[in-house]
Amino acid sequence: MITLYSGLVVQQPLVESLIPEFEAASGSRVAVTFEPTSVLLERIGAGERPDMVLGVAGSVRNLAEQGILDGDAVAEIAVSAVGFARMPEAPGPVDGSAQAFLDYLLGSRAVAYSLSGASGLHFAEVMRQRELLERLDERAVRFTAGLTAEAVVDGRADVAIQQVSELRSVAGPHVVEPIPHELQSYARFAIGVRHGAPEAAAAFASYLTSTRASEAFAAVGLSAP
Repeated sequence: MITLYSGLVVQQPLVESLIPEFEAASGSRVAVTFEPTSVLLERIGAGERPDMVLGVAGSVRNLAEQGILDGDAVAEIAVSAVGFARMPEAPGPVDGSAQAFLDYLLGSRAVAYSLSGASGLHFAEVMRQRELLERLDERAVRFTAGLTAEAVVDGRADVAIQQVSELRSVAGPHVVEPIPHELQSYARFAIGVRHGAPEAAAAFASYLTSTRASEAFAAVGLSAP
């Protein structure tokens, strides 16, 4: 068995296709833990040592610089945009401008976002820079971890903010779109392998750079690096 710590951004393609396909072809089992990259880094900082880490590229490279991962085995696999989710019958922003989107958020009953993921941290900083975060937080649904679109599907929020692929991975009828470019953050994600990890870990990491993996990532809204 090989162990993988992974960000939520690739949860759907890993669970639905890539891990089962690799396990069937290799005979090796992949035990995966999904959390925001910041949470995974806390666990690693506390001494946990998975065979592979898949997360924000800069963080994965930092682990390699610290000697926790093999620097020669770090590879970027996908790029993600921040998006927003709403129910199909709910109105969206009046146009694609940044101001229209901010007005849309402030006019919403509640906005859901993450306190730990890269998208949530970026979103909070964007709102803080515009001195809108306190107003938004008066009725926000804030996730310590997990998939924020669940709050839209179950009715707790009108709008959810997260990586596009994470929003799309939630079951139920909801519309997902990228936020305006002016407010956007394009996060790059990479896979890294621990020094001394089983050969199957390196094989799985290589599989995640394949054309097949790129197709699976593209199907959930992730771009090639």
